[in-house]
Amino acid sequence: MVAVLCPDCQSDDVIRFGVNPSGTARLRCKSCRRIWTPAPRSRALSPEAEAAIVRALAERVSQRGIARTFRVSRDTVRALRKKTPTASSGTGCPS
Repeated sequence: MVAVLCPDCQSDDVIRFGVNPSGTARLRCKSCRRIWTPAPRSRALSPEAEAAIVRALAERVSQRGIARTFRVSRDTVRALRKKTPTASSGTGCPS
């Protein structure tokens, strides 16, 4: 097993201390009580996921349905709708 050192005090007396919302492990130093994530992972949407959400918005799928399908917040769906002019321009039915 690889010994993990505390970034503050360089002690090797470190324990696991749960996980972050992104699923990566958190560690805690028993000496100085600092808590950190050794290998943080971004929770940002990938460009492919953003494009898929924008396509779903263009197809007029409900925002709640998109949020459930892509496992994102409704606020994220709303922000993408505002950011993308083609997804928010509902011109109505073509006659």
